[in-house]
Amino acid sequence: MTAPIDVAPGVLVLTSRTMCTTSTVVHDGKRALLVDPAWHADELEGIADLLTARDLRVELGWATHAHHDHLLWHPRFGPAPRLATPSAAATARAQLTEIRTALAPTLPAELRALAGQVQELDGAQLPWSGPVAEVVVHHGHSPGHGALWLPEVRVLLAGDMLSETEIPLCAETGIDAYVRGLERLAPYVARAQVLVPGHGSPAYADNQDSPMARLAADRTYLDALAAGTGEQDPRLRDAPDWLLAEHEANAASR
Repeated sequence: MTAPIDVAPGVLVLTSRTMCTTSTVVHDGKRALLVDPAWHADELEGIADLLTARDLRVELGWATHAHHDHLLWHPRFGPAPRLATPSAAATARAQLTEIRTALAPTLPAELRALAGQVQELDGAQLPWSGPVAEVVVHHGHSPGHGALWLPEVRVLLAGDMLSETEIPLCAETGIDAYVRGLERLAPYVARAQVLVPGHGSPAYADNQDSPMARLAADRTYLDALAAGTGEQDPRLRDAPDWLLAEHEANAASR
């Protein structure tokens, strides 16, 4: 895992060695909101070490969606509630065996047993005493995908959307739902100083690879997909086999 990056005041991002999966710590200097901690046992230990070193107590956990790499936990994070949107929490319950099976190659049994233990939150804002975190719900990529908007620092934690390393992954909920998901996120993207994807690196408003550029790239891919030319997306150059397979699935469903 990479060293933590302070992308904005009170927002730390760490990146896994697997699929550039990001973990985010939102904090006020004392209390922490832990979003999508991932992925390997030593990396989860590293997050716990960071929290200890900075004297941060986890008050709440948030899973942006119900995929196995976003539902992890570690005993050292403590007994804080772990929340997700109602649809994501329901999916996690229904697919708990599959989620833990998918983690078998990378996690010991004691950590797999903690995966997927999320409760539903049917609300527009996370119930914690730290900085305001608004829930932005849509059904692109996965049912009940719950991005977080941090208005005080204008940071969007986008979950598995708007990545510079991955094309839109539409297979689970369909292309139309993905398009609607992008439109749901668009007003927040336009205001964001920083965008943190679930896989990849943060995008900054003052860079060429900005949040708006990420949104434009995903829209361009989906438009090209409809025209039968989506394979020209630069993210597919030298892409791993699994990402090429996702593109083929997108193309087959258009």
